[in-house]
Amino acid sequence: MLVLLPLLPMLPTLAVEEVSSYSYLSLPAETKLTRLWSNCLSDTTSAGQPSRLQGTVGLLTERMCPTLRTAGDSLPMQGPRWWRRRRTKPIHSVGSVARVEWRSAGGHSFTGLFRGASHGLLRMSLAAQADPAALLTIPGIGLKFLRDGIDSANLVAMFSVDGQQSWNFFRNNFSNHIPGPGLDTLPLAVLFSTATTNIQQVGLSDWARYGEDGRGVAAPSFPYRLRFQPTGQLTAPDTYVGPLTEQIATIPASTTLYQVFALDRPEELGGSERRVADLVLVSEVVASRWGDEELFFRHQDMLEDLRVRPEWNEATPQFSLFQKSPSKRSQCKK
Repeated sequence: MLVLLPLLPMLPTLAVEEVSSYSYLSLPAETKLTRLWSNCLSDTTSAGQPSRLQGTVGLLTERMCPTLRTAGDSLPMQGPRWWRRRRTKPIHSVGSVARVEWRSAGGHSFTGLFRGASHGLLRMSLAAQADPAALLTIPGIGLKFLRDGIDSANLVAMFSVDGQQSWNFFRNNFSNHIPGPGLDTLPLAVLFSTATTNIQQVGLSDWARYGEDGRGVAAPSFPYRLRFQPTGQLTAPDTYVGPLTEQIATIPASTTLYQVFALDRPEELGGSERRVADLVLVSEVVASRWGDEELFFRHQDMLEDLRVRPEWNEATPQFSLFQKSPSKRSQCKK
């Protein structure tokens, strides 16, 4: 069971600050994280969960390319000039946020943030509203680390888009590489394929290019895949006992949420996996309306990794009838 601890009341801040402008991106990592965290604490209630119809309409009416290309840490504005509106989250609409650190285990050659980072933000959520009477949930995380003077590094990780038969958020490993879609999620796969054929992965090369100090790396080194393995310290019943936001709000700071394992190259090419880091909670876990409605986690196109490591391409599943070369132009224009 998750450990229940009394939570101290949190005073809301009066104003939400922007987190996407050039002047914001130029700030030190610590300053940017402070601003993001303040925004998250401005209202510690959850946004409304969209209905199934609202979620479907939202997905079908929003382009997928901004998910891969948008700079900054807030959801982009979209639509014609006469009706500009902020992009919504038709999936993973309600979640909880927390500050985290990436504590490197050492003994690896990966560069940039893989060497360690202390200015991180984690969001934990379910992809869709789950039925309390059923076991099916679709958990996932978004992870963001801030860097001095440049844009943040981001990734998302899940167990599967088809979900798990449990309400225990920490029952299964998460990864930035997930299994292919089932029949129920095939329409979602088709939608994401309008932006990239690598719909089952997000890239990691951006994490290796710069350290937390914003300095570039001369020869970036990054893994093929990450696996986030729960430590076993946190567990919950498989059956519904309350909203996810209430369950994970009881996790105390200093908890190691995941041990992170990296696969250096595809298994078909002789890749091996080793533990490279711990993801450690360093704050309370809170529901956040701003986190639900505006906080953005960019999905790095796996194509960017494959252009650096073209030998990985044939071993990387694509949502396409024919294997496409990474040298081909991206489906999303920068």
